[in-house]
Amino acid sequence: MQLKYSGNLMPPIDGMQKISSCAWSANGQKLAVSTADRKIYLFNDQGGKEDNFPTKPSDKTQQKSYIVRAIDFSPDSTKIAVAQSDNIVYVYKIGAKFKEKKTICNKFPASSSITTLVWPRNRENDLLFGLAEGKVKLGFLKNNKSQVAYSTDSYVVSIASNRDGDQVISGHLDGYIYCYNMDSQQAQKIITHHSIPYALAFGQHIAAAGNDSKVSFYDIYGNLVQRFDYTQDERCKEYTVGMASPNGDLVVLGNFNRFYLYNYNQKRSQWEEIGIKHIENYYTITAVCWKNDSSKLVIGSLCGSVDTFDLSMKKIRYKGKFDLNYIGPSQIVVQIIGTNQQAVIRSQQAEISKVDIKKDRYVIAKTHETLITADLATGKSSEIPWRGSGNEKYDFSNENICMVFNAGELTLVEYGNNQVLGTCRTEHMKNALISAKISYDTINTKVIAFLLDLQTLQIQDLNTQGIIATIAHDAKIDFLELNSHANRLIFRDKRRQLYLYNIKAGLKHTLLSFCSYAQWVPESEVIVAQNRNNLCVWYSIENPDKVTLYPIKGDVDTIERIPSTPDQVGSTSVIVSEGQNKVAYKLDEPLIEFGFAVESRDLEKAAQILDRLELTPDSEANWKVLAQLSLEQQNLSVSEHCYAALGDMARAAYLRKVNKLKLKYEQETGRKDGLTYYKVQQKLAVLDKQFNKAEQLLLDHNEIDEAMEMYQDLHKWDESIKIAERRGHPQIKELKENYYAWLIDTGQEEKAAELKEVEGDFLQSIELYLRGGLPAKAANIVFNCNMSFPQNLLEKIAQQLSSAGMFDKAGEFYEQMENDQMALKQYVQGNAFKKAVDLAKRKEPKLVKQLEESWAQFLVENKETESAINHFVEAGKYQKAIEAAVQSRQWTKAIQLLQNQTPELSRPFYKMIAKHYEDVRQYDFAEKYYLKANSAVEAFEMYVKASKWEKALQVARENLPEEEIVQLYLKQGRKMEQLQKYKEAEKLYLTVQEYDQAIGMYQNLSQYESVIRLASKHTPNKLKDTHLQIAKKLEKENSFKKAEQHFIEAGSWHLAMQMYKTHGQWEEAIRCCRLYGSEKETCQQAKLWAESLGPEQGLKMLLRMNLVDALIEYQSDRNEFDEAFKLANQNAKHKLQDVHYKYACHLEDERRYKEAEEHFVKAGKPSEAINMYEHLGDFTSALQVAKQYEPSSVQSIQISQAKFFIEKKDIAKAELAFIQAKKPELAIKMYVDMDNFPKAIQISKSHAPHLFSELQNKYMNKANTYTMSGEELYQSAQTWEDQRDYLKAVEIYLEVTPQNTQDEEVMQRAWERAVQISQNYDKDKYPRIVQMVCRRLIEIKKHETAAYLYEQVGQYQDAIQTYVAAKEFGKAKQVAQQINQKDLHQKLMDYIVQQQKIHAEQSGHASGMIEVGDVSGALEMLAQKNEWNQCLQLADKHGTEYLNKYLMRFIKISIPQGRFTEAIQAFATYGMPTIQANYTIYKNLTIEIFVDCDPKELKLLRQALFGLVEGLQATNEIKTEMGKEFYKYLTVSHLLNLRNQYLQDGIHKLYTQVCIALVRYCDLVRVDQLYLDAGRAARKQNQLGLAFVFLNRYLDINEAIDDPDNNNIGEGQEFNNTDIPSPYDVPLPEKNLIAEAEKDEIKDWLLQMSVSQQQQQTLPIRLCDCGFQIYEAALKCVKCKTISEPCIITGYPLLKEKTIQCQSCGKGGLKEAWQIYSQAYSTCPWCNKHPRD
Repeated sequence: MQLKYSGNLMPPIDGMQKISSCAWSANGQKLAVSTADRKIYLFNDQGGKEDNFPTKPSDKTQQKSYIVRAIDFSPDSTKIAVAQSDNIVYVYKIGAKFKEKKTICNKFPASSSITTLVWPRNRENDLLFGLAEGKVKLGFLKNNKSQVAYSTDSYVVSIASNRDGDQVISGHLDGYIYCYNMDSQQAQKIITHHSIPYALAFGQHIAAAGNDSKVSFYDIYGNLVQRFDYTQDERCKEYTVGMASPNGDLVVLGNFNRFYLYNYNQKRSQWEEIGIKHIENYYTITAVCWKNDSSKLVIGSLCGSVDTFDLSMKKIRYKGKFDLNYIGPSQIVVQIIGTNQQAVIRSQQAEISKVDIKKDRYVIAKTHETLITADLATGKSSEIPWRGSGNEKYDFSNENICMVFNAGELTLVEYGNNQVLGTCRTEHMKNALISAKISYDTINTKVIAFLLDLQTLQIQDLNTQGIIATIAHDAKIDFLELNSHANRLIFRDKRRQLYLYNIKAGLKHTLLSFCSYAQWVPESEVIVAQNRNNLCVWYSIENPDKVTLYPIKGDVDTIERIPSTPDQVGSTSVIVSEGQNKVAYKLDEPLIEFGFAVESRDLEKAAQILDRLELTPDSEANWKVLAQLSLEQQNLSVSEHCYAALGDMARAAYLRKVNKLKLKYEQETGRKDGLTYYKVQQKLAVLDKQFNKAEQLLLDHNEIDEAMEMYQDLHKWDESIKIAERRGHPQIKELKENYYAWLIDTGQEEKAAELKEVEGDFLQSIELYLRGGLPAKAANIVFNCNMSFPQNLLEKIAQQLSSAGMFDKAGEFYEQMENDQMALKQYVQGNAFKKAVDLAKRKEPKLVKQLEESWAQFLVENKETESAINHFVEAGKYQKAIEAAVQSRQWTKAIQLLQNQTPELSRPFYKMIAKHYEDVRQYDFAEKYYLKANSAVEAFEMYVKASKWEKALQVARENLPEEEIVQLYLKQGRKMEQLQKYKEAEKLYLTVQEYDQAIGMYQNLSQYESVIRLASKHTPNKLKDTHLQIAKKLEKENSFKKAEQHFIEAGSWHLAMQMYKTHGQWEEAIRCCRLYGSEKETCQQAKLWAESLGPEQGLKMLLRMNLVDALIEYQSDRNEFDEAFKLANQNAKHKLQDVHYKYACHLEDERRYKEAEEHFVKAGKPSEAINMYEHLGDFTSALQVAKQYEPSSVQSIQISQAKFFIEKKDIAKAELAFIQAKKPELAIKMYVDMDNFPKAIQISKSHAPHLFSELQNKYMNKANTYTMSGEELYQSAQTWEDQRDYLKAVEIYLEVTPQNTQDEEVMQRAWERAVQISQNYDKDKYPRIVQMVCRRLIEIKKHETAAYLYEQVGQYQDAIQTYVAAKEFGKAKQVAQQINQKDLHQKLMDYIVQQQKIHAEQSGHASGMIEVGDVSGALEMLAQKNEWNQCLQLADKHGTEYLNKYLMRFIKISIPQGRFTEAIQAFATYGMPTIQANYTIYKNLTIEIFVDCDPKELKLLRQALFGLVEGLQATNEIKTEMGKEFYKYLTVSHLLNLRNQYLQDGIHKLYTQVCIALVRYCDLVRVDQLYLDAGRAARKQNQLGLAFVFLNRYLDINEAIDDPDNNNIGEGQEFNNTDIPSPYDVPLPEKNLIAEAEKDEIKDWLLQMSVSQQQQQTLPIRLCDCGFQIYEAALKCVKCKTISEPCIITGYPLLKEKTIQCQSCGKGGLKEAWQIYSQAYSTCPWCNKHPRD
């Protein structure tokens, strides 16, 4: 924890000017300070003074002699409570902003002086204050009254509240501490402190301190938790004031000239002293307070000084947009850089381990047991218990909640609520498949809609956790969304059908087809959707069929909505992407707002919205909706308004009257419930056409005439008459007469006729019925009255009945009149066939069948087919009867009818019947009728679908051929596959023994268990191959464990091991070896793994896995034999001989043969030592070893020695060796093989007489040379030569030809010997023999020998041609020099040169081409062959033009291939030409070398750049931008080389300085390496503050490399005045340098340094010449921009009077550094010359 002084708010004075109290507002925006002059000063959160106001005395008549004892802010930050010594507490209302008017809103007088005050958190209307008489009182702001909370007998010296505001503690002069519970209003004494608790704080525990130099911490029950004793510290005086931070983790206690700071360590559950801030001459600290986020501490002193301190563990700049200030392990203050807006992220339970900010607004923080979510815009945060997997996904589409998806469960967290809002199980986390709505308007709505599966949608109430609805859909759903009020849902399926679901009504409505986009307009009840090229908008969702269409040309992108405000009309636009353009289509904003207002039941606002619109069909519909709704809610003024707008003046006037009636009632009665007045309710019932209700209301209040008048006004005379009759009204007769007259006048003949019928006037009634067009009622009177009527009247009634279409009634009327013909006609015309058939049976029987068929046809047309069957049968129409039976599903009837029909007619019907029985699963009947319909295939398919395999097979075998059965099963199997009924498909395939089909199906489905099951049962011979196929497929799918299992089952564990190796899973590969392989194989694989890891990691791995044998072999293979011997001796003595053997082999390779012999013997393998000596030809040593360790090998060694001598052509020694080995027969064989029979015969005489006769015979048989081989001829010739028969010897030597030997050496030796002998003994034949031998030598390609012979006999031209053929052009020229004839000499020289050039071109010999003068050709040839070393060497010899050309060509090839070492080696050797076109290449190569910083490459780079810079200085280009850049590169490479040199030579101080200086070049060299090296070096040199800064920055970079998306690298104030580039301007490496263990060690050290504060954790500074303080190692001043030259020894800036210059190059170095450097080196590091030269 770092406490940093921030600034002074109020300066001290000379003398006492006590700061009596200070307080931060709960929102952190205001700081209030109370001074000795009784004023309250207000400051902003940055420390700026904004306002002040004086306090007032309790008695205005008295002088201001009181003092302010304490002040505190209200929880809403708009009020300040002031406790005064003049027995009063004032509460001032200061407003939400500065400069607002200050007024006293509450006052609480007391009986004695107020001593303390606290305003508990979250208690807007309650504050507590202590009195000098010992009471603690509770003040209530609502009623401005106070009461005693509890009483004591001792002066109240201190008071404090806990962080939740539900408990308050008070300290008293007698040392007692009391606790008061705000909820239960109970107080109890909990602590007896050891001194007067002047300093009292209530955080995680109760902290109390007084005048005994001890600080004690207690729990809420008064138990001592911890105590700090400072009695031995003379500077510790009396504690005066204390306060806990808002989060309760920090406590500050004021003392004299100092304050003490304590932190609660949650891991250790104890308090830790994290700092004692001593301020000399500050005097007593009288006031302290914390900012709401605990990031600032304010202290006030006895002399009037007010100072602020910043508190922070660390600060991080997150993504360049946010500052994260870690106040403690469990609290972070997040500040948005652009707006300075702050939010506090705090955990109440554990340390925060990780922080992430999503969408630049939402914070996700984790502890080991909780999850914290926060909204920076609102400042709300939540903390819930959490045990996540680390793979959580977050959704922030709803501003009020955070949705967390983890392991198939969706958790909803409401910002500001520490309880989980709700959970639901779903695997579908896409934004389009989840919709949650939270609203706090009129109803607290919390609803979520999500998918249980892709076809099932569920709606859940998050308030009650109840299920509102579950919607099962018939297609996959790909979009859903709730509206703002969460009472309607739209969703779309994969068929692009859009649906609306009314949640309250539970009704689903199809809105749109071919829907590609859909969305609720935000904060409205309007839906926008796209259907192809139409934009569809539903403004009134109550009428889903009413949609407004807008033609568009593109696809809807989004909806932009600006809600209306009192000052501005809102707008809503649909943004459509039309090609490259975005086009906005504006929607009708009033209609959108109207819908939302109606849904929110804000009817007045809805009416105001409609008032602004013209009356159109759409707006008229909305007026009607609003009118209906207002009537339902009985909002009369809005209803009247609506009907007036609609032009329905009658209703508007009626409602105005009702409203006036209501108001009149309220005025007369003085009541406000006018709507309950019965007359108002009666009027509204009439308007709603609830006449019975209106009547009852009037009758209940004995308003009979009013009720009758109501019905008369409505022209409901009969209802009025009924009331009169029931109530015995005296004017009933007159009422009826008036009613009849009114009916006649108004043309209501029916009513008048009914009236006359009741009175018994039937003729008048009939006339009235007929006049009113009601002949049926007239006919009823005729039927029902037993009286006679005139005939013409009856005819008139009948005609009117027929004319009115009442044919049935007319037929009866005619039948009663005995007119049968007309009656029958009327019955048929009216489709009254029953009456017609009955009449026909009685009167016309021949018409019955015709009538029955017509009757049946009529029934069919009216879908009464079942009833038509019998009528078709009666009419004799059987086919139609069958069709009717089938159509009406009367299957039994149809079967009966089919029995007597032909097969051709019955088959289609049988098939339909069979299909019915199949549907109802009566398969026996279905089979029967399928077969009758000749449809055996359909019967088979039926049984297959029903999984009745035996029945299916039986039907197929009984009715189908075998080939068709197989094809049928295969076809059905494939169908079942498509329907995903794999078990059924398997049975089908197995039934017809198509095993491969079934296995292939499961393989395609990756159901490998089923594959193995079938293969092992049906194709066991292919089981192994099947396992291998599955294993390889699983390997491709990265299912390695399963693949391993199948490899093992296939008996191919090697393949499993190889699989793991191929995918880099070496540990699994080793496991396989251990389980299934031998120890040797395990060791071999472990060694391969170790080699792939590298030396250090390989050793660690082998040790970790306890692979001792492999480790020993690995160390042996790496020639680390000491370690191998040590490990073998300790853990694996059985491996000692192996180590000795490998060490002996190593010594043999090192040519340390004696040592090798020793270890071969120790390895138990003396034969290997013998073989070694034999291979070396040291048979003496071999014999010594053999005689000592392996005597049985002596003879074989001597034989080998003999063979060695044979190879060396030392036949005599070979002979001796064979004789010593007691193998004379081998010596004889040697001579026989050489055809030296005489020598062989000689040995046989001495050592093997038993072979003498055989050799003699062989020798005699050899006399025939025609059958002898070349070697035999040579031996024979030697024999003749030994016998001095030289001519015979020459003859036989010349008989050696390619026909009898393939050994060219034998031929050459024989012919040369023939030439030598003839030269000495047959000079006449010598030239001819030479000619013959030369031709033969040329034939066997021995040109040089032939040419030499030609030259010896003076045939120079032949010699030259032969030398040229042998490509010996030099020798040919030497021979040509011997020719004295000038023309021939020149001719032959030209011939030699020409042939030499041709040969050089063909063979690629550059030297040859150069010899003949073709330099360009030679260089190009070498370049084409990629022989660049030779090419560049030759180019260097032939001028810079050639060199520059081929040098740059080589570089352009090398760099793209990553051969940077070769490229820089070339530049270092031949220099970097100062050609501007090449500068980019130099720059790119330099940057590539800086990436890895290979020491060899750096050394070469420095050499090359040094030459380039010298060239640039010579041409004055060094002053250009490019020249300066190359000079910078030279400086960096120079310093990097020095760093490596210092490290190697152990010059630690210079090494540290160079590492620190190199950090400024982190834009060129790997940034994390530079910070790590600098931090480590500084730490070793005990520069701990500097090491802290660099290593802290390194850890930030390390974490950013691990997680690039969450780059938390802070800018760091320490680097402000430096020339070190920002980490945001530097590319980060892909991988980190160090292991986690080393990283943790650095973390621990940093934490230890942070806590101890022993060193100033900043960068060292120096004064620039301009007087500005800058970083000690900075070359550039940030203020005056002066740039210093770097020291050539350390890289630090050169300072005046501290510099020494090299006399050779003029470069400077710091004196101190040069002294250290000169002790180790004698030359200048820059020019490599003596600095004094």
